[in-house]
Amino acid sequence: MPELLAHAGGDRARVAVYAVGQASRQARPSRLAGALRDVLEAPDAKVTSRKEAVRLAAVRLPVPDAAALITEVYARPGTHRDVRAACVARTTGLLAREEAWDLLHDAAGGAPVLRAALLRAVPQDLPEDRRGRYARLVCEVAGTDDRATALLAFHALGLWAPWSAEGARTLAGTVTDLTNRGTWHAAANALISAASSAPEGLSALLDTLRTLAATDAGEDDDAGERRDRPARQRVEYLAVGLGAHGFRPGEAVRPAARAAAELLAGYDAHAAQAAVLAAGHVDLTAVPPRLDRVAALVGTDRPALAVRIAGEVGNRLRSRQSAGDAAVLLAEAGELAGHGGHAQGLLAVAVTGALGEREDWPAPWRALLRTLRRHPVPDVRDAALEETTVHE
Repeated sequence: MPELLAHAGGDRARVAVYAVGQASRQARPSRLAGALRDVLEAPDAKVTSRKEAVRLAAVRLPVPDAAALITEVYARPGTHRDVRAACVARTTGLLAREEAWDLLHDAAGGAPVLRAALLRAVPQDLPEDRRGRYARLVCEVAGTDDRATALLAFHALGLWAPWSAEGARTLAGTVTDLTNRGTWHAAANALISAASSAPEGLSALLDTLRTLAATDAGEDDDAGERRDRPARQRVEYLAVGLGAHGFRPGEAVRPAARAAAELLAGYDAHAAQAAVLAAGHVDLTAVPPRLDRVAALVGTDRPALAVRIAGEVGNRLRSRQSAGDAAVLLAEAGELAGHGGHAQGLLAVAVTGALGEREDWPAPWRALLRTLRRHPVPDVRDAALEETTVHE
């Protein structure tokens, strides 16, 4: 091992220090600690060699010895910033020692490279009983004025939300701050993640939507030269992120999306967003699915919206990812058809077309299709006539 470490400052440093990692498995901790200290104190050792020495200290030495060495290197004047960042990144396994927390507190208020290293940790890296304290550090970093660091911190807060109610409030405050035009998108994405994983996150999301919707109702920036209803745009961004076609698994985000739809339904200007959210997340496997509630959000004076939500439900049924039970859906479609309303009728056609085709048009579905072709609303009749049970 001493022969390998002798190359820590030369052209063979990368290979030699990697070999040290292999050899260190057989070395006594006391001997290894001295060898690693020599590398970390050597004035000619390459930065990559020092970073590897920090890693080996964290994973090979007893926790008290590793914490002592790493915090000493971190605090030493003249230590390269990348080596200090490596110290921060390797501290998550040493949090049984208070000096490790002291290091992290310093990094939380330090240079961007140190903050970024702190933010690389994820909750699964830490024992449950230490996640809340670490989450507070992440929240502290999120208060930075550095845009790049803030973007990283907001993403991290979305992951740490179950252990940080303060973090969820920080995200909400960023999204509702209409003077913030640089990082609110990242905060909104993280807020959706937080709402999908923690009650505090969901509460913060709903408060955010409520604040933005109320602000939108009284906004002066309507089709302005420099801005156009910024609060509404943020509601729209959150609604799209909560939507069934977002980048998050539908099951995870569904409770938050339903709650958001219920809230937005109380604002006429956001009724369309509420209905689309409800259509995208209605549980088509439930008994009954309660598609009538989705139709009720459309109302009677938004025919274009009725077409849109019927298409959403039909596409979901045709994808078979939310297929549902045919008998239950037949009864649901029959109820919708008998209502006589525009949105209800189009939803009935969407269900009938998707399930009738899937079931190869048995008699009950054909009978319902005939009923819909005699519906009192012309649009519903037209949509039913576009379905075909047997092609010529």
